[in-house]
Amino acid sequence: MEYNNLSEYEQDLFLCGRCGDCSLADKIVASGRDVFHPCSVKNVLGFEVFACRGRIMVLNDLLTGELEVDDDIINWAYTCTTCRNCQETCTATADGIRLPEIMEAFRKDLVEAGYQLEKHEKIEKSINELGNPYKEQHDKRLEVFGDREWPEKADVVYFVGCTSAYREKEIARTTVDLLDRSGVNYTVLEDERCCGSVLLRVGRTDAFAALSQHNIEKIKESGAKTVVTSCAGCYRTWKVDVVEQGHEYDFEILHITEYLDKLIQDEKLSFEAPEPIKVTYHDPCHLGRHAEVYEAPRRVIQAVENVELVEMETNKRYAHCCGSGGGVKSSFGELANKIAADRVHEAEDTKAEILVTACPFCHKGLVDGAKHSASSMKILDLPEFLMAYVKEGKKKSKAAEHPLKTKFMKYLRKHPLIFDGLKKDAIIDYEIEGERFHVHVLDKGEIEVVPRRSENPDVELIFSPAAVEKLTSFKNEEEYAAQFGLFFKEPTEEEWIKFNLRRNIVKLLMKGYRKFAQKAGLI
Repeated sequence: MEYNNLSEYEQDLFLCGRCGDCSLADKIVASGRDVFHPCSVKNVLGFEVFACRGRIMVLNDLLTGELEVDDDIINWAYTCTTCRNCQETCTATADGIRLPEIMEAFRKDLVEAGYQLEKHEKIEKSINELGNPYKEQHDKRLEVFGDREWPEKADVVYFVGCTSAYREKEIARTTVDLLDRSGVNYTVLEDERCCGSVLLRVGRTDAFAALSQHNIEKIKESGAKTVVTSCAGCYRTWKVDVVEQGHEYDFEILHITEYLDKLIQDEKLSFEAPEPIKVTYHDPCHLGRHAEVYEAPRRVIQAVENVELVEMETNKRYAHCCGSGGGVKSSFGELANKIAADRVHEAEDTKAEILVTACPFCHKGLVDGAKHSASSMKILDLPEFLMAYVKEGKKKSKAAEHPLKTKFMKYLRKHPLIFDGLKKDAIIDYEIEGERFHVHVLDKGEIEVVPRRSENPDVELIFSPAAVEKLTSFKNEEEYAAQFGLFFKEPTEEEWIKFNLRRNIVKLLMKGYRKFAQKAGLI
């Protein structure tokens, strides 16, 4: 068998140092990394061959001819959810070894050689013939909205996605309800077709180009400048895959969480729970690790009055997968359910009353996982959750900015040398008593201090009020750096600093954080 696609990643495979972090890493307290046994598949099946390190060893043996493709190898190839948690944990390169890409390349080789799973073959046939993977009639795609007629032209297109249209219909309905209440000028495509994500994930790429071009043309005909989608898989496909496959478009792609965040900030929507409620959030892999959207859904949840957001042990970059992606749920349903059950148990450990996610496929997977484990955890997609608490009229005026936040921002603007040595586009997020801002390093030693949290920081720093008061009293950068280090290494009850790394160590060193850490006496 020829490995025309896999062989392009041969050098990547040889970079693996067999450290095992992708399989066995535990929370690294010193760096604030919320890592815990990253591979959700290996956590269920138990064998190293299902984790990144084991997969790399198998792929190397296939390339060298020590192993031959057989039924076991074919099934093994499709047990990876391509969630990318191993890549986030990996420090072999600045971006980590790209196992999801590598597994998809191998799957493409399998398909080209005539090896395929029957289920995936049927999915491709359904998409080619009916425009969706569920064997549903194309003319029934919009039945979820009843007899409603949609305008041909609009400023915004709601790209519903196959799973919301045919399976998780309440997500589509509540999304439309929220858009209606916001008063935006939007429409839904009468001839929307599958985005093609599932085809790419399982190595069946032939039909993807035609699907992308069809959807692009239909959106252009609508005149829309913004496309909003509920599905994390659709979002990643539009933002990453469509562009990488050479297609061009001039409209903006937003996930529904990003768009709702904007509508809330523009005071077009507001929400209030009648009594205090505790909620936790599951990061969809395609929305988080694959597309870097972490903060928008959290801001939206926290915008609901009387709602407290509590994080699971693994969250954001290191959130465990729900088990639905990469073609796993379609072919290995029992495995997917067990992975989802593990994630539901993590949610239960937070004592939250509701588990919220932001992807119809994740929602279905988590609901199935809860049933599998006889859990009573309530699971809702974000629009479903919000519709229960929607409030008429304008939202309350924003509270005044915390004075310490204002003071700290002003101080950092006056002392840009604190960030000397950091490379362009380094981003540090700051938090004081729940108030957030970030520093963005620009060219030639200049910095930008932005009065809101960053969507994609390198590092998150959390300060006690007393620590901020003391740090902002220093006249020079050397005193600031020395005290910064003491607050971290020798914290007191009143004066302390905590931090979370949101990049792997290799990438942080490349961005110049070594000098920053040395000045503070951290290394």
